[in-house]
Amino acid sequence: MNLVIVGVGKVGETLVQNLIKEGHDVFVVDVDAVKVESVVNRFDVNGVSGAGLQKNVLLSAGVDKADFLIACTDRDETNILCCVLARKLGVKKTIARVRDPEYFKEIENMREDLGVDFFFNPELNTAKEIAQVLKFPSAISVESFAGGRANMVAFNIDEDNPIVGKTLKTISKEYGNNVLVGMIQRGDNAHIPHGDFVVNEGDTIYIIGDEMQIAKFTKQLKIFKKRAKSVMIIGGGKVGYYLAKELIDSNLSVKIVEDDSARAQELSQTLPKATVILGDGTDQNVLEEENLKGYDACATLTGMDEENVVVALYAMQRGVEKVVAKVDRSSILGMVKNLGLETALSPRLVIANHIVRFVRAYQSDNANGIENLYKLNDQVETIEFTVSETFKDINLPIKSLKIKRGILIGGIVRDGEFILPSGDTKFKKGDRVIVVTSLKQITALTQIFR
Repeated sequence: MNLVIVGVGKVGETLVQNLIKEGHDVFVVDVDAVKVESVVNRFDVNGVSGAGLQKNVLLSAGVDKADFLIACTDRDETNILCCVLARKLGVKKTIARVRDPEYFKEIENMREDLGVDFFFNPELNTAKEIAQVLKFPSAISVESFAGGRANMVAFNIDEDNPIVGKTLKTISKEYGNNVLVGMIQRGDNAHIPHGDFVVNEGDTIYIIGDEMQIAKFTKQLKIFKKRAKSVMIIGGGKVGYYLAKELIDSNLSVKIVEDDSARAQELSQTLPKATVILGDGTDQNVLEEENLKGYDACATLTGMDEENVVVALYAMQRGVEKVVAKVDRSSILGMVKNLGLETALSPRLVIANHIVRFVRAYQSDNANGIENLYKLNDQVETIEFTVSETFKDINLPIKSLKIKRGILIGGIVRDGEFILPSGDTKFKKGDRVIVVTSLKQITALTQIFR
């Protein structure tokens, strides 16, 4: 498909990188000619320098023949108006980056009135992912499917874990079979495992199940940690605000440490149920005065990766049970994890998942197309589909279907209940089917069959 991306800052550049991996033709637009030249040379895409609100600039980018326009400049108003103009010029679908909480309250009205098909907010989506992780503190990442009825949760396997050296078949027998191992990451390689696959120390395993069964499984492995009830947030920027709001709505106790007095005052007014402290969250004395070690969890969300990593490592050293750091630069995520910080999230990568899902869904047959998509890495992704009445293999047992290699049926949610599939399980109309796959460009449930 042909995509035009307006604004090639940090988020825009990450979108270019991920969307060309999907095989799309990308054209970039930015007022900064140096940025455009850099992206064009690095990613071998086309580009033009100019304002995304100028008709002639958008037409020179081919927006009148494009399938998508994605507006991700640093100004919400520019992004919205750019989408409105692009739609009038003939683009099929529009996506706008909108970060301001006040605008986000009116998202649905703007979508209907302005014709913007999809809004994304990297800070809000990152906050939601952090909040998800705090539901499973023993996990390093969590992705929810079917409205939270099913989860894919990742854990690191230490040397003293009782499943080290055992096959998945043995693990299922010893610990019950109410969760499914959907993927195992071993070094740089991702595996969709079979029953004879042996778990090694250092592996990261991704298990699929409902919340109760995942909790039971982690208790059996003695890695279970209780949900956080109190969270200290270092940095009161947009991610910090959205995270605090999510946690307060879930009845958690929240303290925000913010070093800008005007911002601290604003947070005190907009989040009256949070405790807001004016202070430097990177100062050891401030952290000790605010009793960092007394909190169940800590999220470091300042605007500097280095500060977030250092404070997160310090929080771990002080015994905080769950620590999450925001790390914008994906190039250092691997190094951060090697330092022992298990959970580090990049807003750019979080939003790339959302945009890829939306674009992929547009390519699908709408009847049995994508509901959700989560890229575990460059090799494996997890996709959620809904079974429609037009699906030809309804009421046939899975064992009778010719499923492609590189495909695993990870779970089914039916009438709000999670089902761990077996060979005798049959697809029913309305099922939400979770598929783990190493195949590229899967856009519809029908494509998993030979």
